[in-house]
Amino acid sequence: MVLVGILMGIIGILVVLSARSITTFFHELGHAIPALLFTDDRVDVYVGSYGDISKSWQLDIGRLRFYLTYKIWGWDLGMCVSKGAEYYFQQMLIVLAGPLMSLGIAAFLLFALISYDSPALWKGLFLVFFFSTIWDFFVNIIPGKNPIELHDGTSTYNDGALLIRLWQEKDMPDVYFEGMKAQAAQDYIGASKCFEETITLIGPKKVVQEKLLSSLMASGENQKALDFFVEQHGDRKLSVAQFLLLGDLYMKVQQYENALKAYSAYLYIVFRDEITICKKGMALLYLGEFNLAIAEFDIAIRINEEEALAYAYRGRAYLALRLWRKAEEDIDKSLALKPDLPEAHLFLGMYQEEMKEYTLALESYTRAKELEVDYHGIDFLIASVEQSIGRN
Repeated sequence: MVLVGILMGIIGILVVLSARSITTFFHELGHAIPALLFTDDRVDVYVGSYGDISKSWQLDIGRLRFYLTYKIWGWDLGMCVSKGAEYYFQQMLIVLAGPLMSLGIAAFLLFALISYDSPALWKGLFLVFFFSTIWDFFVNIIPGKNPIELHDGTSTYNDGALLIRLWQEKDMPDVYFEGMKAQAAQDYIGASKCFEETITLIGPKKVVQEKLLSSLMASGENQKALDFFVEQHGDRKLSVAQFLLLGDLYMKVQQYENALKAYSAYLYIVFRDEITICKKGMALLYLGEFNLAIAEFDIAIRINEEEALAYAYRGRAYLALRLWRKAEEDIDKSLALKPDLPEAHLFLGMYQEEMKEYTLALESYTRAKELEVDYHGIDFLIASVEQSIGRN
């Protein structure tokens, strides 16, 4: 009987986790349907992640692409990505359709529970899915204060917060919407100019300031973005999310000590964020504190043993300490977890160059460049190994 009870408990947990993934799928599908109607580009739906396509099952249905990832601790993660709709009311409907889908399914399940005399097992399943969908509705429609960090390092907000931001945009001047179109077309310099002009016309509204800051960062104007952030916030107390953003800005302008302070303030509250722990380790690495950096990467790996970035940078720290075997093992592990990680190819090239395997190093550096590695010296490294090959 004890074994039966344990087995039923395990099955119950699996049902709950599966229900969360399924209801998240339908919530994101709610966003995708109007996005397909109102835009002419591909619409991507992620279930199980905020944009991570590694270890995902890809399914294409016309212009609709699904990335399905089942992770025990990622059962409620999901998002829908599409090109912005041309008209304001269309964009409002795309955002609102997700919560409405969840609410509609919850209403149907409640009707089935009340109206039909189903067996106990079916009633139990209906009840699990009802609570899951109603949870999806409330957790998305109630505006969230903190941004959601996506896999690519950018951020967004939940549906309720996005609806408020869209409502705030309805009386914006035309130049603001020109900036939005430029941002959607990835013309971030043009978008920045439009948002700056918008602030000049209507004053420093938060929604416009956020758009300007994100455009400045995307365009690579990192020092200008940092100066704008500091001017914007002054001596005011920062939120947890703002400490993280500030740390990222300091990293981009190579102010590593300040980045370390900002990341530490963030991690004091959000202490199990392995990505930010990796960023803290990177700051220590660039400051020459290799052993302290390794300790941070160790923590990140203990939190998530499949975090490829942590292995890659720990391998880089081992390279700096000339611990060749440990460096090779970590870099190989990183590539096994995420074959297209640019930093892993970069550090593999550094290791191969140290081993005087110049042809292999050239291949690794070239691959890192193809993957758009964020390393200003990549062309120098390629030229250096080409010279070494020529001499040999």
